[in-house]
Amino acid sequence: MLPKFKHKQLKFNEGDLIYSIGDEAKNVYLIHSGHISIRSKHGLELGNLGPGEIFGEVGRVINSPRTVTAKAKTDCVVYEIDWDNLQKKLDEADPVLVAITRGLSLRIGDANELAEKLWLELSVYKSLE
Repeated sequence: MLPKFKHKQLKFNEGDLIYSIGDEAKNVYLIHSGHISIRSKHGLELGNLGPGEIFGEVGRVINSPRTVTAKAKTDCVVYEIDWDNLQKKLDEADPVLVAITRGLSLRIGDANELAEKLWLELSVYKSLE
């Protein structure tokens, strides 16, 4: 018999805001069904996530406020994973894996910023055509 998944289940309707840039990064989310749009400060879609994917981890891992906005792209069900639970797992993990996780989280943030910068520059050039 499989163990019961004990995380809080949240339901969002299409268009519902899950969190915004600058919000405190309290929890991480696992998508059960539906799709979530991850957007930059100026509205660039950085990701379209679906079932089985996790989001909201970057701010927690690098200990910063939310760097993106997460919005329900469709009706969806997500599990809210308490950070204390994840922190216990990280504390028990091999330090090399923890370092890799932190490094990847920092690179995601850098890549998101660069993508938005290039997107904004492209918009300027296109407006001159």
